Amino acid sequence: MNPAIAVEAKGTFMQLPETITRLYDHDGPFASVYLYATRASAAGDAEIHLRWRGLRGKLVEQGADGKTLSALDELADGTWELGGPRGRMLVAAAGQVLLAEETDRPPVREVARWSPLPDTLPYLVNRITRIPYLLVQIDRTGADITTVLDEHDRRKFSVKGDTQHPLRKTGRDDWSERHFQNRVENAWESNSKEVAQEIHRRRPLSVQLILIAGDVRARAMVSDHLGKLLPPSVTIEQLESGGRAEGISQSALDAAVHDALLRQVWRIRRDGLARLEQAIGRHDYAVTGVTAVVEALRKAQVETLVLSDDPSSTLTAFVGPGPLDLALEESELKASGVDHIQQDRLDAAMVRALAGTGAGIIITPGGHDYLRDGVAAMLRYTDESTPH
Repeated sequence: MNPAIAVEAKGTFMQLPETITRLYDHDGPFASVYLYATRASAAGDAEIHLRWRGLRGKLVEQGADGKTLSALDELADGTWELGGPRGRMLVAAAGQVLLAEETDRPPVREVARWSPLPDTLPYLVNRITRIPYLLVQIDRTGADITTVLDEHDRRKFSVKGDTQHPLRKTGRDDWSERHFQNRVENAWESNSKEVAQEIHRRRPLSVQLILIAGDVRARAMVSDHLGKLLPPSVTIEQLESGGRAEGISQSALDAAVHDALLRQVWRIRRDGLARLEQAIGRHDYAVTGVTAVVEALRKAQVETLVLSDDPSSTLTAFVGPGPLDLALEESELKASGVDHIQQDRLDAAMVRALAGTGAGIIITPGGHDYLRDGVAAMLRYTDESTPH
């Protein structure tokens, strides 16, 4: 299974991955590249080369320096994985590639930007299904368990039930056979309980999704035991594909896991948006609209930013060197004594502010009536200047 199915989820929002937060340890300007890298034919490498040349030309027009372009050439134009849908995400500055990632699906949109801040929102949109999860592949004797926290942290362990015999029913119906079958049921029950207890013991707190594949009866038993051990915030879902037996379809299991992750992302977004709508309705610990959200970001009030993904947006902000140096008017930053003021995309400035304050983000694909200007925020605290 592709381990790179795992943005970290916490409660009803996503935390920015470390791959993003580390970018702001470097000075810009930055080259941000999102390249469609699918090889649809034998000429796939040549097609990717042409795509990169086109994006590279856009970077040159925007003023990218030669060292940074040369650093990108090797990774953007080289061969990484073969076959299947692919995307490449690259961020570079001062002749150094800071982020290089190949994804198992193309980017939603191709991008080539040379700008004061890295253009990170397309990266986050593409990673939307990468949430921590635990996959259980089970039969009636035990389970193989994989914990995926992110693309670099994938752990496996197995649980073998102590009760090994008897494990099979006979299908006969006299008294002795019914007694035997009861012993079989008890063995299944005992082994399932041991698996559930081990999952409960080893589950990282960041994992809010447990997927169970394999024997139908065993996965139902384990699900039942886990439901009694884990808090209601943890989602337990049974998958029809996968298991411990030889010959299982790995592609079918991967597809089932991906679909389950999409459902979990939808639940996280739904719960977060419901919480936001209620807070806005109460005029309590929430603000909406660009002006109010930018002010809240500057004061480190934001717990969670809610943002509609809009590639066509032309909204910009003025930014300084610090993560909270952002404003809609240049004069606001000058009045605060900020030097080296530049202008960049508003969403790029917002994401940097989140990284600097440890806030989360919910990205929603469409607008909502209560999201004025397509943006809102749930707050850590309010003060006298917070809009009501």
